[in-house]
Amino acid sequence: MPSPSSASSPHRKLLHSLIYWAVQRCRMSESPCRLTVSLKSPSELAGPSPLRVSVSDTGVGSKLEEFLELDALARETPAEKWDGTLLITTTGINDKAIYHYQFNLQEDISSSARFSKLATTYKNYTTFSGTEVCLCLSNEADLGEFILWLVDFVRKILVLKAANLAIELAIEQPSSAGSRNVCLPCDSDDAHISITTSSIERLVSGLKDYALSHGNTCEKCDACCMNRDRLKIGTGTAKNVGRRKSKGLLVEAVIVVAPTASDLSCWMVNCSSTQVLHFEDFVPSPISQSSFSVLMSMDWQSYGFKLKGGFMDDEGNAVLQWDNLTFARVDIAVHTYHGVAVQEWQRSEPDRYLVKKALKSALNHLKADHAGGFLSCHGRKCNFSATCYCTTLI
Repeated sequence: MPSPSSASSPHRKLLHSLIYWAVQRCRMSESPCRLTVSLKSPSELAGPSPLRVSVSDTGVGSKLEEFLELDALARETPAEKWDGTLLITTTGINDKAIYHYQFNLQEDISSSARFSKLATTYKNYTTFSGTEVCLCLSNEADLGEFILWLVDFVRKILVLKAANLAIELAIEQPSSAGSRNVCLPCDSDDAHISITTSSIERLVSGLKDYALSHGNTCEKCDACCMNRDRLKIGTGTAKNVGRRKSKGLLVEAVIVVAPTASDLSCWMVNCSSTQVLHFEDFVPSPISQSSFSVLMSMDWQSYGFKLKGGFMDDEGNAVLQWDNLTFARVDIAVHTYHGVAVQEWQRSEPDRYLVKKALKSALNHLKADHAGGFLSCHGRKCNFSATCYCTTLI
């Protein structure tokens, strides 16, 4: 997976990586799992105290190799922002003990101070597995912006509605007015999700929720939720079964279109741009340049969309800009992953051909399911001419 944008802060890159591996450990587990991200900021009276962060999961036990990819991040992060230290607690389902380690990635590989095995504790005949990673970060001046990013990041994970994975985000911000906790609700108006629901059906449900919450800018809009059944959906999938390097790789694409309505519901104001939600291995990810090129080169006009332009923002998100959009809102999600969690701790790499195939399939699905609603400009002119001719005959 490509690294988050270089414009992103070290704190964001670090959290992105830790959450990514926690999700993969949960995917490898055969039992329902919980992932918890906790952030505790110091009180206003405490001065420049560190920001305490914890990422824990109840998936399979961790392999220490997964943390070595943070070496490059530790080297490019100033010591005053993060000293490179990780406190890791982990255990496997068949382990009798709970193991505790301390990594200092700022230390040289040959240094004895780089890795320490701490005192082991024992389970006392109980059976469970999981990992917790704790670290302290500098209390940045833009802490509020960092928290907003983290909330938005976790909310995007919830769009996938991954099976057997519950996610919690707890943010504690003590202040002179008292302590304040921020937690994310996981409710949805979709009652059709069950244990047997496929991955792409879960993504459809999550992207609907995303659209109905104005792109996660509000908790819930009652006016929009009343229009849930009016959303137009296109889905597409592509799978690589040939090349050994990407064998088993899946790409799922979902397009949700909100039609313009006659009433004045708040979401019906035309939105002239779309931030494409891009996921790799069930985690939001910056889009690769090859996938962005696919988005820009798609024949959108043949389906009634006129692409005005597009760009990649500072966080690596793709933003598409529309011209003369005839719909109220367009939301797009692309998810690349292996059907079975990769055991070798390798990330899924996006495949340009598969991304293009999945997107085209989703557009064709939209066009087939909504006759006359997603025609090219030429098709609309022909349709209009035929309507006028029939009216004249009558």
